[in-house]
Amino acid sequence: MVFPEIVQKLSELGFYDFLLPFIIVSAIVYAILRRSKILGESPLINGIVSIVIGFFIFGVPVLTGVGGFGKPMSNFFSQLIVVVLIVAFGLLITGLFVPNLMEKMMEWVKGGGIIWWMIILVVILAISSGLFSFIVSPIQSALGSGGDTFIVILIVIMVVGIIAAASGGKK
Repeated sequence: MVFPEIVQKLSELGFYDFLLPFIIVSAIVYAILRRSKILGESPLINGIVSIVIGFFIFGVPVLTGVGGFGKPMSNFFSQLIVVVLIVAFGLLITGLFVPNLMEKMMEWVKGGGIIWWMIILVVILAISSGLFSFIVSPIQSALGSGGDTFIVILIVIMVVGIIAAASGGKK
């Protein structure tokens, strides 16, 4: 069994706790910077800024004493892949019974509601995988015993805000 030993060695070297999450975050930030053109169109500037942001983000666990990102990100992407497979399989089955499924899906997307549901799903997966623990832990330790109450209030406000944004004020 060579593969488990390789994975264990890579884990000991920080491959899953630092390198892979750092590459993912840097790539996402780079794509956002390129798409938005906030810093102009220079790929060099966008690349440098995305790498610096990646280092800042992955400095948080060391500076705050919170655990690493490896396990939460692994949980998040595992859950996300399961959801994507379920949706893809559901669309495959639905496509057998619904004629012109792609046209009907385009109508759903044009309404914008599906985008909000996707955002809600990603936020729920991020919370359930423990990805937001680096935000919650420093707040709880700074506030002491009142930290738990503050976190609950913050989560309720986030959920209400997401529901309000998803409903869009439609009747």
